[in-house]
Amino acid sequence: MSTVLVTRPIDEANPTAEKLEAMGHTVIIAPMIQIDPVSFEIPSEDRSLIVTSKNGARLGLANIGNKGRPIFAVGEQTAEEARALGFTNVTVGPGTARQMVPILLECGVSEKRKYTHLGGTNISYNIADVLRGEGIDAEYTVTYQARPMRSFSAGVQEAMEEGEIDMALFYSPRTATIFEEAAAEYGRSDWLNKMDAACLSTRVAENLIGPWRSVRYAIIPTEKALFSLLS
Repeated sequence: MSTVLVTRPIDEANPTAEKLEAMGHTVIIAPMIQIDPVSFEIPSEDRSLIVTSKNGARLGLANIGNKGRPIFAVGEQTAEEARALGFTNVTVGPGTARQMVPILLECGVSEKRKYTHLGGTNISYNIADVLRGEGIDAEYTVTYQARPMRSFSAGVQEAMEEGEIDMALFYSPRTATIFEEAAAEYGRSDWLNKMDAACLSTRVAENLIGPWRSVRYAIIPTEKALFSLLS
């Protein structure tokens, strides 16, 4: 089996590591982003809520009392997070924010919905801007801060130096970029050519420009498809 580097924020990295270890892999965790909640005003009751990540769901929906409120979630894992918080009216969309837009437009026009997208300080695709461009009432509300962590523990550095890591997993474009920036700041971009990179989507893969041994991406943006790259 493989030795796998998981670069997700620690709250997400731990359950991912458990799944990989159950599959027989050795896991090393190196979070590239730290998630910190921020205070925000809860959107008015007449607005449907969009969540495009587990953090957006976990931190954006935690203090919302009306569990029947319409939630539009990108991907099944984000939807599961909303359901775990007790929400019962959850519409699950495809695995990317861009792919979710047609569903939101259809509901926005036919049902005259207003939307609030709950997410972090950095987003790769602004759904609210796209919806507003189509005449839909939509806004973006920041519910957490994602801080870059451009450093590696001594253990992670040693594993990369010795070529012990077979594959690094990347779930977001920003995490991929931060990882390469961190390696460059250490002056050790050569670490990358000792391992493969596995990405959740083509958009994530496009953000990797370093000298990796290989860069692969999941056919569909799901963790199951990502894990299949380890075979």
